[in-house]
Amino acid sequence: MDKDFHKKVGKNIKNLREKRGISQFKLAIETNCTPSTIAGIESGINTTLARLQAIAKVLEVEPYELLKID
Repeated sequence: MDKDFHKKVGKNIKNLREKRGISQFKLAIETNCTPSTIAGIESGINTTLARLQAIAKVLEVEPYELLKID
């Protein structure tokens, strides 16, 4: 996968999280991971589909919305 793609997905997650007023810490707890894992995902570190699905659920969006690249 393209590193730019990962960064764009991470940026989408961060924007949606901030728009909903959710901290990295709260998102981490709700998705059963660490805040550093969330920070890594938001900065472009690769993650699993299961983790993306869990993040989407907390952010109240469909998983495909995390992957939208404008």
